[in-house]
Amino acid sequence: MKKALGKGLNSLIPDSYVKASQARAEAASGEKRSEGAGGAFEMVPITKIRPNRDQPRKVFDPEAIEDLAASIKEKGVLQPVVVKKMGPEQYELICGERRLRAATLCGLEKIPAVVKDLAPADFLEWALIENIQRQDLNPIEEAEAYSKLAEDQMISQEEIAKRVGKKRVTVTNSIRLLRLPQDIRHWIAEGMLTAGHARALLTLLTPEHQRQIAKRIVEDHLSVRQVEALVGRSTAHKRSAKRARSLTPEIADLEHRVARQLGAMVKLHANKNMKQGRIEIHYFSLDELDAILERLGVPKS
Repeated sequence: MKKALGKGLNSLIPDSYVKASQARAEAASGEKRSEGAGGAFEMVPITKIRPNRDQPRKVFDPEAIEDLAASIKEKGVLQPVVVKKMGPEQYELICGERRLRAATLCGLEKIPAVVKDLAPADFLEWALIENIQRQDLNPIEEAEAYSKLAEDQMISQEEIAKRVGKKRVTVTNSIRLLRLPQDIRHWIAEGMLTAGHARALLTLLTPEHQRQIAKRIVEDHLSVRQVEALVGRSTAHKRSAKRARSLTPEIADLEHRVARQLGAMVKLHANKNMKQGRIEIHYFSLDELDAILERLGVPKS
């Protein structure tokens, strides 16, 4: 069984490199080989490094890359990237894409790199750990990386948590975010909604209701506590309504299937003889009503 990376990727960086980098802080190019490194890192041509195909980070802020490039011009590359040698002068990046992009932007021909003989299946894990340690991933990128790691390596969420140094519940709650509709996931990735907002939304019954509350969060700048209270009142009302109706298992199952089909909150009220009753379809916005009518095949007037 694999172990977590302990203190993390910083353990890969030779002390001699750090000391040498500090000693040459005035050098803009950062291309001088550190003294006494003992071959722990190499100067690798940037054009020979291809990006990590499993890079969990999807969004790179251009301004942040420019700021990093300015820093590299002034002080050099203070931390090497991590690569795997794929062939004669051919490398694949494992960790450090921001540094690689910034070094390219400021015109460096070579970049200091630690060369690791790592299995391709482990690239995602290492890149994920680095980004987590640097807090570089948004909640959706992190959730997608955990999910892909579980699928590709067929490991449990508990094992993922051990490898990346997180609690199991943290990994579980992260992956649950992927159950939300795509537009809500986009708002989370853009920072318009927090992971706390998202966890509260997950307790709602339908995607339409989730969207309706999410829209209120964005427009009214609701805090996580306000959303939790709002959602709590909604779910408490739903639970009390179910208790009062004393649904049979058959009616409860049918109600759930109709709700999923319509994408809306639905209540079935059956008479005692079970041959008659009524259906209630709830909507929380005009957009949700339009969606329900479309699923029912009701043409717009």
